[in-house]
Amino acid sequence: MKIVFFGTTGAIQSKDNTNVSFSVVEKKLSILVDSSGNPVQYLKRAGIDPKKLDVLILTHFHTDHIYALPSLIHNLWLMKRKKPLSIISNQFTINKAKELCYVFSLLSKESLFSINWANIDEGEIDIFPGVKIQLFSVLHSAPTSGIKIITSNSSLVYSSDTSPSKEVISRARGAEALIHEASGTLNLEEKLNKAGHSSGRQAGEVAKKAVVKFLFLCHFDFSEGSSQDKVEFEAKNSFQGKVIVPELFRFYEV
Repeated sequence: MKIVFFGTTGAIQSKDNTNVSFSVVEKKLSILVDSSGNPVQYLKRAGIDPKKLDVLILTHFHTDHIYALPSLIHNLWLMKRKKPLSIISNQFTINKAKELCYVFSLLSKESLFSINWANIDEGEIDIFPGVKIQLFSVLHSAPTSGIKIITSNSSLVYSSDTSPSKEVISRARGAEALIHEASGTLNLEEKLNKAGHSSGRQAGEVAKKAVVKFLFLCHFDFSEGSSQDKVEFEAKNSFQGKVIVPELFRFYEV
């Protein structure tokens, strides 16, 4: 299983980075997690054919995680995509995502490819031979789903936006990799947790308790003055495994 990140920032983008989204590739299967920025071009830059994208997972309905959904669907329609697209999320987010598409009359486009909306509030779905996706609730300010992707050889958990969560620890226990938000540093933890976010130190603690091999940090928020290096340093103090601040458009194998 391979992961490639297209953005790693929180709600406010930087001049050379954008909101968190990434793709997971397993053999011929391709998954996009959240839709921000310019998803079609990001997929193409990573060597993933947008017309063959299998699954889009939406973690929640906050702007920085979903605003490019209309652009993605519109671009794929203009590219004359024929392959059905599965969009997986919790029911609240699916309802909101449809409302967003209705604003632009996207779902009534002539010859629009089929969209299979799959609601998994708490559960599991087989999306490809040997590949399963689980969604589970995390602790954020809107209904938000963490994600577990399981293949025959490895497993990956994404916390999405959350304050430290026992459910993330439970789902990630023994997984090869954990992608965890790290929105700031130790001195901001009280404020972060109240908003449904975690610090780098707390991301490291979750990874330590889950006994994963790799911890990927994302959702960096520097509006409060926290540096990415400081967030990474605090995560490494908590977790003795491999801590990775993802390089955009680089493939990581787990």
